[in-house]
Amino acid sequence: MGHVQKRALVAIFPGFNILDVSGPVSVLYNSDFSVSYAAKDELTTSQENATVKRDISIAEAKLQLSDYEILIVPGSRPSNILPYVESEQGQLAELVEFISSFASDVNHDSVRQRTILAVCIGSYFLAFGGVLDGLTATTHRLALPGLRNAVQRYVDNTTGAKGARIVPDDTSELVSYMDAGRNQFGVRIITAGAMINGIDAALHFVNLSSSRSIAIEVGELIGHRWEEK
Repeated sequence: MGHVQKRALVAIFPGFNILDVSGPVSVLYNSDFSVSYAAKDELTTSQENATVKRDISIAEAKLQLSDYEILIVPGSRPSNILPYVESEQGQLAELVEFISSFASDVNHDSVRQRTILAVCIGSYFLAFGGVLDGLTATTHRLALPGLRNAVQRYVDNTTGAKGARIVPDDTSELVSYMDAGRNQFGVRIITAGAMINGIDAALHFVNLSSSRSIAIEVGELIGHRWEEK
């Protein structure tokens, strides 16, 4: 069997946080991943005014879920995220639907085991889409109450929902990242705390998908000491 190129997809939206993207992407790129960007529009501008040209639309990516080993979901300020959670019709926004599809689609013929890595407040998208249901997750310490509210909203609107445990309990504590393991569909769900913690979470993923030695090597290459859990 020939070499199978490892592929990563980054889902971006207007006002996304550029560090939430650039940190994990630097790790993945230096770990021999091909990285692509998915967005609703051709051009998407971050909250820091950096503009990214998409490689694929969200709609097209939804038809190619099994092509990607990991999906990166960045965060932003809540004011840049909440408008994209629901449409005016009250239905889940396209991005939330896509993330939910990535977390639940099963393709037994695929050689790839999929992972979702939500950085910082990107976990809000997962909460509203039910991706965190029954799992443990984290986010930026200042956004913990908002994440709990998002989880509770999903529980209130969904019959049989289990809810999610959000850590840490005390906002004075710091959690770099939380690996909740694989959900019922076999998709691993990882959430990271603050923006910089996306690098540690990405190195954790490389440790699992490649090897510990590669994770350490990439961390040293980018000048970051991996905070291994």
